[in-house]
Amino acid sequence: MPKDVSLDNTIEFLKGRVYLGAYDYTPENTDEIVFFTIEDTLYYNSFHLDFGPMNIGHLYRFAVILHEILNDPINSKKSVVFYSSTFTRERANSACLLCCYMILVQGWTPHQVLQPLAQVDPPFMPFRDAGYSNADFEITIQDIVYGVWRAKEKGLIDLKNFNLEDYERYEHVEEGDFNVLTPDFIAFASPQEENYKLNRNPIVVNLNRPFKSVLNFFKDNNVQLVVRLNSHLYNKRHFETIGIQHLDMIFEDGTCPDLSIVQNFVGAAETIIKKGGKIAVHCKAGLGRTGCLIGAHLIYTYGFTANECIGFLRFIRPGMVVGPQQHWLYLNQNNFRDWKHTMRISLEPSEIIGGLYPLIPLDEYRQQKRAMKESALYNDDNNVNDEFGDSLTMTPPRKIRNNNALNDRRLDNRYQTVGLPQNSPGQPRKGQNGTYTIENIDKKNGTKKSPVEDGDGDIIMKSNNDSKVSSSSIGHDDDADRDTLLRQLLPKNKRAVSGKRITSASGIRKTR
Repeated sequence: MPKDVSLDNTIEFLKGRVYLGAYDYTPENTDEIVFFTIEDTLYYNSFHLDFGPMNIGHLYRFAVILHEILNDPINSKKSVVFYSSTFTRERANSACLLCCYMILVQGWTPHQVLQPLAQVDPPFMPFRDAGYSNADFEITIQDIVYGVWRAKEKGLIDLKNFNLEDYERYEHVEEGDFNVLTPDFIAFASPQEENYKLNRNPIVVNLNRPFKSVLNFFKDNNVQLVVRLNSHLYNKRHFETIGIQHLDMIFEDGTCPDLSIVQNFVGAAETIIKKGGKIAVHCKAGLGRTGCLIGAHLIYTYGFTANECIGFLRFIRPGMVVGPQQHWLYLNQNNFRDWKHTMRISLEPSEIIGGLYPLIPLDEYRQQKRAMKESALYNDDNNVNDEFGDSLTMTPPRKIRNNNALNDRRLDNRYQTVGLPQNSPGQPRKGQNGTYTIENIDKKNGTKKSPVEDGDGDIIMKSNNDSKVSSSSIGHDDDADRDTLLRQLLPKNKRAVSGKRITSASGIRKTR
């Protein structure tokens, strides 16, 4: 039986067996203790000032290293200390990594994992976003632990069937820059097609390697819907020709979506999920706007808190949810959870979202149901939306507390808008060969834009001067003003390299 370890700056996780340490020197193994660290082999590849948390690929490699040490017969009676340097960022990453390991591999509960870390002095540094602006929102080890634990309990993470080779391959820009977040969702960076405006026949176009990788993976993995959130950089017919529905829900880079867009997205996603398909979502980098909509659906479906959701998303795809989008998710999290009880999947398809079924208020759903009954088009045995089954029968909404419900709702919406900080001046981007950068965004002063929908099913950026840009109009080859419209949607960018070392996107440093 290994003896207890009594060293300064050392925390016990498994009595006499596994410990967490932080030292300003390199400890040497003894007859009773084995020390190891991953700082020389695994590290977080930052976009700007972000430093973690480590992702699921790091966790898998860490687990392999730890198990090799624990299972070595020479170490059978020794204590194992996983240590880091005393730098605040390294301490936080090491502690978070070990905690997630205990959750996913050893099956511990969050309170068991967090108890050894409670009241540690100095405390562990919180994590920040990957944006260019000063951090004004933080997530803690506790947020990440609970996010990972909830994802495990809901079946969103299965480490036993996790494919490390695929994970590290497809997160590279050269292979498509995408991650399978959950069994239902894939987040990816926007494919780019050179001279796509001139390519009228997508069948004969020679696509680049990343785009081909995306198309092949999606076709082989039952992706049924692609949702585009950014300006057009490719012809959507590349997806449609292989049987994948394509939908535009465009809103400006670095901003937060209107709740009507979120409701349409949740309804469209639920339609596809009930059919057994997957949804792939992208903005320009597949981090900020993509994280907003997928995060909202996770909160709606599984009851994540905003902080848990952000922690889980970054554990799978580092850099997700940026700047004011963090506050947006936090301020609206109660709305998303309430929608499970106060809204329904529409009985009527919407052309705005390509014939899929949006999320609508309960009163509107009841009106649709009543109208169908009256017109003899509705019956219990052959429902037009029967594939949703019991999902249409939900807990009735809470009763209105007072007669000023409408005013309360308006005040609540105003509070959520006022509570958002200014837009982030820069957005994280992945580059070739694992280089991560920040792209500056020059925001034009003037009218404030918000996404709305027009009668033709287009998502429109409508401003106070009533000028509008249709997201679908820039997809038509015959539109004479498409170049002008594209320039209005595309930000004027300046790339600023963060000065980080060039390495593989998986964050693995090879040692000789």
